[in-house]
Amino acid sequence: MLLAIDYSYLLAIKTRNLEMGKNENQSKDQYCSIDINKLEEILEPKADCCIYRVPQYLRKVNEEAYTPKLISIGPLHYHCREELMGMETQKRRYRVKFGERVGISKFRELEKYISDQEQHIRDHYAVSSTLECSEYITMILNDAVFIIELFMRNNHRVDDFLLDKSQLKTHIMLDLLLLENQIPFFVLNDLYLSAFPSRSDEYPSFFTLCKNFFSCMGMFNWTFSEEPQVKHFTDFLRHAVVVQVQPTAQPPNGETPDLPNATKLNESGLQFKGIKGKGKYLLDINLDKRKSRIPLIWFDETELEIPFIEIYDDTECLFRNLMALEVFHYPTQTYVCNYADLMGYLIDTAKDVDLLVEKKIIGNFVGDSEAIAKMFNTICSRITPSPSCYNTIATDMTEHYNNRWNHLKATLRSVYFTNLWTGTATVAAVVLLILTVIQTVCSIMQV
Repeated sequence: MLLAIDYSYLLAIKTRNLEMGKNENQSKDQYCSIDINKLEEILEPKADCCIYRVPQYLRKVNEEAYTPKLISIGPLHYHCREELMGMETQKRRYRVKFGERVGISKFRELEKYISDQEQHIRDHYAVSSTLECSEYITMILNDAVFIIELFMRNNHRVDDFLLDKSQLKTHIMLDLLLLENQIPFFVLNDLYLSAFPSRSDEYPSFFTLCKNFFSCMGMFNWTFSEEPQVKHFTDFLRHAVVVQVQPTAQPPNGETPDLPNATKLNESGLQFKGIKGKGKYLLDINLDKRKSRIPLIWFDETELEIPFIEIYDDTECLFRNLMALEVFHYPTQTYVCNYADLMGYLIDTAKDVDLLVEKKIIGNFVGDSEAIAKMFNTICSRITPSPSCYNTIATDMTEHYNNRWNHLKATLRSVYFTNLWTGTATVAAVVLLILTVIQTVCSIMQV
């Protein structure tokens, strides 16, 4: 049976390569999977739909952010580009190893499961594929088996070509998180449960395997109080970001007020503080007003707490796919979009990035502050988020900035109370001035 599947799979590749050859004169700018995969747009997706093709108006902003670079998963990029074909060899290798794990009889059961669920699986995509039934089933099975085998090898720390090279593993990880590059999570989970029904340290839950594989992405908190019901890996990533987000009260007009950038807010006396550690979530932003121990009003502070985030070259890719998922699947809960929008207000230039790096809010692993500023300035282009969950915070920061007294306090602190010695000298000078005035008044009164 395994050999039969291999031959049919190779035949499918050959057929697709011939089709690609016929179309090689077409414009390279055209989104290739439309023609090659014969995908048809569904204007009214099924109720189970959760995997979407990113529209051209978003792709034009950053095409690479939504496109797999190493491996194709699911029908949307199935044999779409020649550079993705190399990983098909690895899929076949993993399929053979997986078949040896479970045996031919169990492998046939898994294939039958995919066959029985074919229409249900197709309903999870916002575009339909006209792949023939047998080819579609083979494609889904091969991709699912590859992912399960990959995650198990990672969990067991098996020496493997794909896992031993950190850069290669990172590229695979990023491709598996792209919105267009998904198969439904229930397929992976059901196949894993069927193949390995007993739970143990060797065979933990599939959800645990997912956490172990993606947990090296430090910008997200992978601590879950319970296993969420996820749609696919992009949705899995969103659950790791959107934890305990509580929408705040909306302003009367339902719009987020325009915010000054971080540098201007800091000059108005607003303090920035980066927070990190266990239990701190990326979207957990708070604005606190703190009373000073010194009984002087200009020592009171307003502090904005923002969780620490590490910015890498691929951070924009992750955010864009999370935001695209929210726009299509969570249109009233676009919390990641709200976060990106708020950071876009705070970061206007490289100077703002440097300030947030200094305050330990941003870890700059890109090296170029200007590049990070550009990322946040453009990441919400053509995105229309729902009313922000940070509206109350944004309103309070705007009111703080518009209060002239806060600017005066900030100037007094920066000029006369920059440190203990300067502050002590300032207080002593004020006391001396007051005593001098009193002595002068007393002298006049005696005369």
